[in-house]
Formats: sequence, structure tokens, C-alpha cells
Amino acid sequence: MRKTLLYLLLSSTFTFAQNSLSGVGGKSWGMGHAMVALPHSQTFFYNPAGLGFVENSFVNSSFDSRFDIAGLSTMSLSAVLAEKWATVAIGAERFGDQLYNENKAGIAIAKSTERVSLGVKVSYLGNYAEGFSSRNTIVTEFGVMAYLSTKVSIGMHAYNLTGASLYDFEKIPTTLRLGGAFQPTTKITIAAETEYIPSEKPFFKAGLEYMLFENFHLRTGINTGIRTNHFGVGYAYKKWIFDYAVNTHPTLGLSHHFSLQLNLPKK
Repeated sequence: MRKTLLYLLLSSTFTFAQNSLSGVGGKSWGMGHAMVALPHSQTFFYNPAGLGFVENSFVNSSFDSRFDIAGLSTMSLSAVLAEKWATVAIGAERFGDQLYNENKAGIAIAKSTERVSLGVKVSYLGNYAEGFSSRNTIVTEFGVMAYLSTKVSIGMHAYNLTGASLYDFEKIPTTLRLGGAFQPTTKITIAAETEYIPSEKPFFKAGLEYMLFENFHLRTGINTGIRTNHFGVGYAYKKWIFDYAVNTHPTLGLSHHFSLQLNLPKK
């Protein structure tokens, strides 16, 4: 069964490395991955520009179990250091198992003014397929995030602008994401974005977060790219933040996503 799955992955597309590492963490999954305009605990993986609006240093980890198939799980770990001159972050994520796996590790830096933040990220991306091949390359990312007002923010993220590839006959897709977020009150956050890969049809994501009571959030979202509905919760206790999400696929069933964050003392 596992080898059959591997054959399907490899025969269908060698750009799978871009898709399988495209989302980690409970908060993002809970809001359908509509995170390009929101600075949040795992903005390192979505838009490095969001790091510029991070107020404190922290360490974050996540585990994503997709459709209860061990070979489709993803793990991530990141650390963010917020300084006055800039914010620096490092992180890594791993998808798959011993039969087939993809790994990405990178470093990002962001600098913000009062309203605008710019961020860049450089990552080492590699994949391994047992009995087939092992490849690696360098991938670059660039992001912009800006607050138009205290309630409205916009964001843009570009992935693999240099056209890096793992295989000579198939490049890793260049991906562009553009979106916005609106906070009508302190309890409600609404986010939406469009993701576009040249030569493919754009797709839409949207998410909603509602603070039911202090430090406890409810989330939901949709993602037309992977045709899933998303639901999640988040809870903060002292220096810890826990996020959980579940998404439903009409054919494959449920996936579960967990995140845990430890906030470090402010200097």
C-alpha cells in the first residue's frame, strides 16, 4: 500500500514538494490557510514579512496528521527572535516517512516600520524517494505586509521567484499569494486571499476567527484549492499557546493539526 502511494505521488507530479509543505500549524489550518496578511505564530512558514510585526520572541512546533495516513504527516519547528533592529527566525519542516519524505529548513529576516514590513527567506529544500532518487535545491521567498488602518491589513508573498527546481524536467512552481484581513472589532478577524501559480487557475481561501472569551478563539475557513472545510480552536495560558484544527475532505475524510507555542520573556 505504501509503495503504491509513492508511485502515485511520483507519477502524478514532481512538483509535489511545493504542495505537501504548503501548510503547517493549527491556526492556519483552522482558517483555511488565508494567512498572507496576518502576522501570527507561524508566519515564518507563510509570509516572512509578518515577522516584522511580531512583538516577542518564541518557539513554536506543530504536527499535522493528514487523513490518518502515517506517510502523509508533517512536523515543523521554528524559533523567532524579535529585536529592535529586525526580527530573525529559523525553522524546519518535514513531510512523509522513510519511504518518501520532503524536508525544508530556512532562515528569514524581516524589518518593519510602523505600518509596513518587508521580509525575505532562504530555504534548503530536499526530497528523498526510496529506490528512486534524492534531490535538493535552494528556494527563496519574499513578502510584504502593510496596515492600511488599525483594522485593515494587506499582504503579498512570492515563493520561488528564482525558478529553482529539483528535477531538470520539472521546476518547482513559482507561487504568488495576495490577500487582506479585516478586524471590525477586537473579537473578530476576517481574512481572505488568492493563490496563483502561472499556467494554472487561481484559487481562493477565506478564514474567520472569533474570540469567544479571553484567550479562547474559534476558527473556521474554506480552501477551494484543496476543496476542504476547516474548523479550529486556540487557547492561551500564561506563556503557552495551543492551537488545534480539523479539516474535512469530501473523499479522503478528516485531517488533524496541532500547534504548541512557548513565548519567551521580553527583554
